[in-house]
Amino acid sequence: MDLSLEKSRRDQRAGKETLDPHVVSRLAKGDGCSPTHILLEEFRCLKPSFHALNIGFSVSRAKGSRQPGRQKKPPYFACCYDVGSLANVNVVAFYYPLIADWELMEADPDRYRRRVQAAVREEMIHAIQVLTVKKRYERSSKLSRRFLDAETYYDHLLGRIIAELVESKVGEKAILTAAKLYYEDWTINSIERLNQADRRYHGRDGYLVCELIRQVTQIRFGELMSEEAKGNAWDKHRIFFVGEYGTTENLMMAMAATLRQAVPQLIDLSPTLNEALTEIEATIQTIGGVTGALLVRSRDCAPQAS
Repeated sequence: MDLSLEKSRRDQRAGKETLDPHVVSRLAKGDGCSPTHILLEEFRCLKPSFHALNIGFSVSRAKGSRQPGRQKKPPYFACCYDVGSLANVNVVAFYYPLIADWELMEADPDRYRRRVQAAVREEMIHAIQVLTVKKRYERSSKLSRRFLDAETYYDHLLGRIIAELVESKVGEKAILTAAKLYYEDWTINSIERLNQADRRYHGRDGYLVCELIRQVTQIRFGELMSEEAKGNAWDKHRIFFVGEYGTTENLMMAMAATLRQAVPQLIDLSPTLNEALTEIEATIQTIGGVTGALLVRSRDCAPQAS
C-alpha cells in the first residue's frame, strides 16, 4: 500500500470500476497461463466485493518514479481516499509492477496467482480499515467533537495501538518483526529505526501499524501474509545476512512464524487493536469473508481447464 498515492490522489472519486482500455486490450490477448490472463481473472473476481463495499477500482499503467532522497519500491496497489473525510475509497492496481513479478515467480502460473491474490488480499484489507474507521467516526457525535475529521481520528487510533503494544517486550518485538517483513529491512531493530522507515517511505510516523493490522487479519483468517507469498523469490534479488537460516526465504518464514505465534498476545496487549480487528473482520464476513467470495476464488473465478 502506497500512502504517498493516498495523499496525492486526494480528490480521486470512487464508486466506479475503471480499466485503462490499453490495459484491457493487453490483458485480453494473454493465454490462460500468461500473467496478463491471470491478472484479468483476478481483477474480474474483485468486482462483486468492491461493488458491495462501494470501493472504486482502477488500473494504472504508470511505471513509477523516484523522488530525490526517497527511493521506494514500486507499489502493486494503492488505496486512495479523500484527505480528511476518508471518503471515496479507490484501489489502484499498478499493471507494470504486477506483471514484473511473473519473472520473479519463475513464470510459474500457480505461484504467480498466489502472489497476486495475496497482494489483492492486502489492499482489500487496507481499504476496509479505512471504511471501518470512517463509519465509526461518522456515527459518533463524541468522536466528531473530539477530532477534526475522520483521518485525524484514524491517525490517533494507529498511535494508540503502537503505544499499547510497546509497553511490553512481546509487543515491541512483534511490531519490529512486522516492520522487517514489510520493509524488507532486517536492520529495523528499534522503534526509532521504524519511525525513520515510516517517515522515509510514507512521510509520517506510525504507518507500519496499518500493515500490522493487515498482517494480523490475514493470519487470523488462515491466509498467507503477502510477504510469505513471495516464497523463494526473496532470494532472487535480495541479499541479507541469513546466518543459520541458510536462505532469505527461511529467515523470512522464521520471522513470519514468530509474528504468527505472537498474535494472541498482541490482542491481549492492545484493546484498540482488538477493536479494530473485530470491526474489520465483521465487515469482511458480511460479503463472504476472506475464505469465501471476497478474497479467495469462487467457482466462477476458478481457472478454466484447457
